[in-house]
Amino acid sequence: SMGNACGNLIDYWNAIESTNFFCGGAIWDWIDQAVYNYREDGTRYLAYGGDFGDKPNSGQFVMNGILFAERDLKPQYYEVKKVYQHIGFNAFDIKEGEIEIFNKYYFKSLADYNLSWSLWENGTEIENGQLAFEPIAARTKTTVNLPYDFDKFKAGSEYFVKLQLTLKNNEPWADKGFVEAEEQFLLKAKTEVPAMAAVAKAAGGQVKLTDAANNIKEVSGQNFIAKFNMADGSLYGLAYNGQLIIADGNGPKLDAFRAFVNNDTWGYKSWYEKGLHNLQHKAIDSKIRSNADGTTTLAFTVVSQAPNAAKQHGGTSGNVLSVEELTNEKFGEDDFRFVTNQIWTVYPDGSVELQSSITTNDEQFVLPRLGYSMTIPKVYENLTYYGRGPIGNYNDRKTAQNIQKYTTTVAEELVNFPKPQDMANHEETRWCALTNNRHVGALFVAADEMVVSALPYTAQDMGTAAHIYELPEPGDITLHLDMKVTGLGGASCGQGAPLKHDRVYAGQNDFGFIIRPAGEDLDQIAHVTPSGVVPVTITRSANGKVKISSTKEDAQYIYAVNGGKAKAYSVPFSMREAGTIKAWFKGNKYSEVSMTFNKIEKIETRVVFVSSEEPGAGTAATNLVDGDPSTTWHTMYSVTVAQFPHWVDFDCGEAKTIKGFTYQPRQSGRNGDIKDYTIHVSMDGENWGEPVHEGQFSKDKKEKRVLFKEPLKARYMRFTGVSSQNGQDFAGGAEFGILAE
Repeated sequence: SMGNACGNLIDYWNAIESTNFFCGGAIWDWIDQAVYNYREDGTRYLAYGGDFGDKPNSGQFVMNGILFAERDLKPQYYEVKKVYQHIGFNAFDIKEGEIEIFNKYYFKSLADYNLSWSLWENGTEIENGQLAFEPIAARTKTTVNLPYDFDKFKAGSEYFVKLQLTLKNNEPWADKGFVEAEEQFLLKAKTEVPAMAAVAKAAGGQVKLTDAANNIKEVSGQNFIAKFNMADGSLYGLAYNGQLIIADGNGPKLDAFRAFVNNDTWGYKSWYEKGLHNLQHKAIDSKIRSNADGTTTLAFTVVSQAPNAAKQHGGTSGNVLSVEELTNEKFGEDDFRFVTNQIWTVYPDGSVELQSSITTNDEQFVLPRLGYSMTIPKVYENLTYYGRGPIGNYNDRKTAQNIQKYTTTVAEELVNFPKPQDMANHEETRWCALTNNRHVGALFVAADEMVVSALPYTAQDMGTAAHIYELPEPGDITLHLDMKVTGLGGASCGQGAPLKHDRVYAGQNDFGFIIRPAGEDLDQIAHVTPSGVVPVTITRSANGKVKISSTKEDAQYIYAVNGGKAKAYSVPFSMREAGTIKAWFKGNKYSEVSMTFNKIEKIETRVVFVSSEEPGAGTAATNLVDGDPSTTWHTMYSVTVAQFPHWVDFDCGEAKTIKGFTYQPRQSGRNGDIKDYTIHVSMDGENWGEPVHEGQFSKDKKEKRVLFKEPLKARYMRFTGVSSQNGQDFAGGAEFGILAE
């Protein structure tokens, strides 16, 4: 987590010491007793670390949570600094270079700071300077004008401007030039970028398709060879100019797992239960085509699913961590899985483009990440990327990291967390490259933006290591290219799971990237935009609405249901019964994809009464029918603790033939998990009679599916909790569904 923010005390310290100080963790009553260490030259600096006491080296309370034990800065330190900066910036008129600066201090002016600016083109600084400004008084604003000429910006470049306020003089707590506050603004996005097909055509060359052993197809050209595995739909191997880039079997495959961080207490168990750490991939359909423009396309429909559920032992901080594969719990079609339509386009110059549409059968499940991972030989240790950095960041912890071009090594990306965990994430990345010292390697260009990380360990290596020393020797590079990565939230000591807009939901998601041979001028090599074939997507919502879509603008589609007559698609249509739908771009039968759906048993319901719910805490009973297992119903606990029994009444909208129900406990925490229960039904919502079913749930977090001995006719159902799994008087749950004929 970022560490706890103690704003009032910080403002107080800033006022008396003329500093801008940050804190995390506990702040104690005696924080106003400023404690200093002294340098050899007699100057002083604010101390941190150690136990509080009379010694000069004290004040651990100030920096707890954002420093390691060795006093190295944690990645979250930088975000805390950015969030707490006492100067605000606003792009008043970015085209004219007018920026508003707000002095948030209550007692001091900005007379102690210099203001500098810098202009960045495609991630590289091209101009900079200092701006003279009158000292801004406390709690006042002023506007400065930046001396760039917007009309001279190139159409094929992206421009950012960065402003920094730095110390004019040495201070007891920081030296001259220390960046007190900064902000970055996007001035202009790229508007003219050549299509990948045009760039490859200009380079010349031809593509040859051949069969190899073990169901492998080889697509080759003058300076490259790309292998594709027809069994799992992956790019199996890749070589440029005789140099191995991807060894056989190590190419990009769908990946949704991360080594849990300390804040992932809200969801990491379910990631193992759904087998995200152990996805196996199988192509159930494939098409290969040589195109008139000299490219070759390989289209696959791939099912990605674990063979069985698993259970993690040791929690997030145990001394021994392990994963138990529950081989007696084999997964079938109704268990969690991905179905991906992915199309590889191979260009004559050796560039390989992927366009994918990723779907699941549990669209509200929150994934830790979603994208592709691959293994790159460790000789390509130099990492260059154009995105947020240089410190690892996430979508809810990224404002301190500017979008620039960075060059580092994979080894330097590693952060020595005491418990190895996900790290080195880089949001909003345009492109990245892994190269050796001779500029040989591969460059990866996002179709739009992507999230990138490159480490000498796999997510499984880090997830099962309780301590740093348990990690294996650094090996080949695990490169993650993600559509999105779920944020960190604050479940270790704060508000809980990441906010909704910071989560990756397992619904339908599109993602793509291009792989190109690297070289000395990475900017020029990355200056392309995708032009490969994109897949058609067929999805069905929980209530049976079928939608056909793609990333192709103004596309027209044709579809057929269960082998029937082909029709033009215009708007989503309803299909709750089992069946197979085929769809394709109008005029392009080669683009046909197929999706088979099972019958939808759960019917739409609404909550019409609840005996008890905690007010104002986001735990209303309506969360039981919102399709989101991360939201919960919880009985009252603040004003009073309501006692069992607790019940919820559901309305089916009309009389249905009901055959059972499903109940899913809350996915984090223990309070409210129901043990014993009863079921009543009613036609009018007033007369309930005797229970039609009684039972007891198992003590786990899995969805419980209960079928009645015989179906029965009713419009309303009452679900009553009689006792809880932990003996407390709380009841609750994540989801409740009614199963009908």
